[in-house]
Amino acid sequence: MYSKEQHQTLLNECKEWHDELDSCRSRINQMKDELYQFAPGKTDKDVLIGIEHFHNQFHIQLINIHDLKHEIKYHQNEANHHPELGPRVEHHRIKDKLDMELGDCKNLDEEFHSFIRK
Repeated sequence: MYSKEQHQTLLNECKEWHDELDSCRSRINQMKDELYQFAPGKTDKDVLIGIEHFHNQFHIQLINIHDLKHEIKYHQNEANHHPELGPRVEHHRIKDKLDMELGDCKNLDEEFHSFIRK
């Protein structure tokens, strides 16, 4: 049987995941600002390619974060409406997607800062 405490734990995890994605989104927006400060006056072809690459990656990651946040919110609403279902495969699948997204965000941060330090 699925207890109220277990249900609340599931909902709390969803909230934590949402907050982690907010933090990741903030980091990406900070990197975008850094890129906009770094880019003016750059003329080297490889640097310009890198600027375009990171600009595109930031955009893609922000879309991915938005989509995953939406998926978490939907999952949270479903859990609220159907608490009797308990933990489901969906919850674990979303956690895997979150871990992958947070890893991508961390890698992007490291690659970007390595790029602008060159």
